[in-house]
Amino acid sequence: MLVFSIRVTPIIKSIITIVLLFPFYTLADIPKPTSGTAEDNAYAAKVWIYMQKHNLVGENRIRSFPFIGSRPHGSIQEVVAIEAKIDGQAGRLVVKHNYGAKDGLTPESVYGSNQNNNYEALTVMFQREDGYDPSNNNWFWAEYTSEGSIINYQGKDLSGRSTLCIGCHTPLGGKDREVLNGNKK
Repeated sequence: MLVFSIRVTPIIKSIITIVLLFPFYTLADIPKPTSGTAEDNAYAAKVWIYMQKHNLVGENRIRSFPFIGSRPHGSIQEVVAIEAKIDGQAGRLVVKHNYGAKDGLTPESVYGSNQNNNYEALTVMFQREDGYDPSNNNWFWAEYTSEGSIINYQGKDLSGRSTLCIGCHTPLGGKDREVLNGNKK
């Protein structure tokens, strides 16, 4: 019986230690919000203002030829990628206009006069300063309505370090996280 007590005692001590320390571990491990914070939305507003000033959004925006896309973006997409300077930070800005999945929608029809009837959303990637999000190549993500409001999906504003965006762009976009024309880079 004495031998049994000696062998069990270290196990019991280990269990008690784990039980006592586990709450502190879980408190330290609570992740910060990944997107949609007030700071993220404020930065997204700066990105929107930049896009307005440089004709990347709106009726008279710079256009590129639309192509057939897929979800989660529109069935027809139009992409413009430029070097931009936003809030003092120079970086790559990828602007993707997403058009809906209506019957008969083609890349050619997106250029027509009814393009706004098919418009779903605008998605953006902006490569921010070193240290912003190094594990994701410092990309800032945002999704807007055609009027510039941040889209809320399942209770979360889509701006900042969006796990929805990162989840697709990491395996498909490679190291730079870019996925253009529906193809892996």
